[in-house]
Amino acid sequence: MLYNINMNIQARDQQNTYTDRPQLLRVRPIHPDEEAEWDEVMDAHHYLGFNCLVGNSMKYIATLDTHCVALLGWAAAAYKSRHREQWIGWSPSQRDTRLKYVVNNTRFLILPGIKVRNLASKVLSLNLERLASDWQVVYGHPVVLVETFVDRRFRGSCYRASGWIELGQTRGYSRNGQTYYYHGQPKTLLVRPLRRDAKKLLTTTFLSPLLTEVKEKMDLNKVQIADDGGLLDRLREVSDSRKPRGIRHKQESILAVAICAVLSGARSFVAIGDWAQNMSQEVLARLGCRYHEEQKKYIPPSEPTIRRTIQSVDPDELDRVIYEWLGDKCPSWAIAMDGKTLRGSGSKQSKPVHIMAALVHGEGVVLNQSQVEDKTNEIKAVKPLLADLELEGKVVTADAMHAQVEHAEYIQQEKGADFVFVVKDNQKTLREDIAALAEEDYDDSYTSHDKGHGRIETRKIDTSTEINDYIEFPHVEQVFRIKRTITDLDGENKRGETAYGITSLPPEEADPETLLSLVRNHWHIENKLHWVRDVTFDEDRSQIRTGSAPRVFSTLRNLAISLFRLARLDNIAQALRVFSWKPLRCLDFLGL
Repeated sequence: MLYNINMNIQARDQQNTYTDRPQLLRVRPIHPDEEAEWDEVMDAHHYLGFNCLVGNSMKYIATLDTHCVALLGWAAAAYKSRHREQWIGWSPSQRDTRLKYVVNNTRFLILPGIKVRNLASKVLSLNLERLASDWQVVYGHPVVLVETFVDRRFRGSCYRASGWIELGQTRGYSRNGQTYYYHGQPKTLLVRPLRRDAKKLLTTTFLSPLLTEVKEKMDLNKVQIADDGGLLDRLREVSDSRKPRGIRHKQESILAVAICAVLSGARSFVAIGDWAQNMSQEVLARLGCRYHEEQKKYIPPSEPTIRRTIQSVDPDELDRVIYEWLGDKCPSWAIAMDGKTLRGSGSKQSKPVHIMAALVHGEGVVLNQSQVEDKTNEIKAVKPLLADLELEGKVVTADAMHAQVEHAEYIQQEKGADFVFVVKDNQKTLREDIAALAEEDYDDSYTSHDKGHGRIETRKIDTSTEINDYIEFPHVEQVFRIKRTITDLDGENKRGETAYGITSLPPEEADPETLLSLVRNHWHIENKLHWVRDVTFDEDRSQIRTGSAPRVFSTLRNLAISLFRLARLDNIAQALRVFSWKPLRCLDFLGL
């Protein structure tokens, strides 16, 4: 809810006091469960009342510390406006196709009892900083120009202070459907370009790619982490192993700083410390950093403090908190598991840390990880990896190393899930049995073709139930053979390979096309996780070695990648650059 708006209004009518501490002003889109109250408060306190917003629309709330202070509503632009058309210089046909890139501030309400100097203009400025990107996320295209119509009884001072341009007076007509009627109340039209080249983009002969780029829609609240039950709330569950004496910074605040720094591209303790030291007071306040009463400002944690905290934090608890939260955000059916070595984490005295991860097919979201103990291998890490995951009715995919009888028994009997395993020479007899099948022994097949990266790739999968009762491997319902053939685009330089596998999924639950998709999507754990950590985060060259730090950094990278995947920001390198330039956008992305 909107911080119990009506109760706040009554309290401020009785007493309006503020502390010396800097107050944090935020503007954000409302959450779905806040819409009814937003409508009610707007209708009760705005001089025009409120019914609905026309066309594509967004509703915002402004908060000062924990108090709601303002509400804003944006909707479709006016269909016709002679002053706007003259100022932009577009033709009627251009207006018809490009009007969606203009939006109208139809409602702006500073709540009763709020008296803060320059509040209205600051709220407008903060809203305009994020409006274009929010609109892009929700509706698949940006906004380049905003407009508003101010009743002549008001001066519109807050708009003018925020850089809005007055274009003229309307004639006192309103549009209802296809009909215009005269209401006799002319209004002042103000506009504000969100880009310097706004008029050029709206009038060019051909529509600019900056406006035509379409991104998949998403829920802005999908990755909120600051609310009750959000990630920051959950981080408080991680026990603090530091000695109470001398603690100045809350552990969850230090972890929040580290998360935001990694989201901005930080790769080391020094980089996280530098990021924190260069943040504004607003950013530090939103991250929950310590407020120094004598210096009257927020103090970021130092690099040594960040280092000691990350090295000492319980990695099992941190993994449980983060991956449980990610699991709630991402429904899954098929889960891939595989391991990766953190090559730079080794030393003369110890081997590099090796970590197993479980990842959702398609989405690329990490659900859990477990560390492979010294003097063992990935096989021993499978049960700890899957133990806390709810797998009933789901499918687990793995490479040939994990085609083990004990894994099949555990996944089927204890977790209630199915498996798809590739089979190689570590199960030599099983592989030879599948390879010995004659063509007539296969029951069904499916063929796919892909063209790209300078080659044509054909994959043909054949499935069989012929030897289910013959092979000595539990719970097998089908075996399969995949033949891959690759040629150049002209059909030359032909090469290929054959792979074999087993699954506990019966034919009626998994046809050949489904099995081929599961086998292919298993490698998302390589190209959507391990490759990104190596190339984008430069993980293999990281020299972090002490305590739990290598595993914690792995968790932070997994979290960053998963959050980007949830937000459909597939160009992760670009997202890291943007967040490094604009830390406030990083905080808005996290809901902080």
